[in-house]
Amino acid sequence: MDDLDKKILGELQKDARVPFRKISELHGISIGTVHNRLKKLKEDGILKGFVPILDNGKLGFTIVALVYIKVDGGHLPSIKGELEKFPEVNVIFQTSGIYDLVLIARFQNMIDFSAFNNKISKINNMKAEVNIALDVLKDEYFLKL
Repeated sequence: MDDLDKKILGELQKDARVPFRKISELHGISIGTVHNRLKKLKEDGILKGFVPILDNGKLGFTIVALVYIKVDGGHLPSIKGELEKFPEVNVIFQTSGIYDLVLIARFQNMIDFSAFNNKISKINNMKAEVNIALDVLKDEYFLKL
């Protein structure tokens, strides 16, 4: 990936619907170059897709839980597999430090949160510490390229 690829991706991060013509005009390249570069970035797995960025709060998902998990020895693959099945879980990080996994989960109400909390507390071979975010201070999806 070179500087031109980064410039093209930068434009798409601002607006994924920007026409290839506009990108080509902004950077003095042909539309075909934009197309070919994006095709290569897709093939290389750098560009994973074009998706809308949703406002979770406006959709009613106002409760954000951070879940810190310690897994008993040797059970990490099976625990990850179980946690991936929860539709409320948006992100799973495998981490260094005292926790093996950190999850981000979103809920519309405390009833849903409580049901989730009860389900994960019943998973064997792990211990979970669940915190609710009081405020979201930064939530961005853009990378500085």
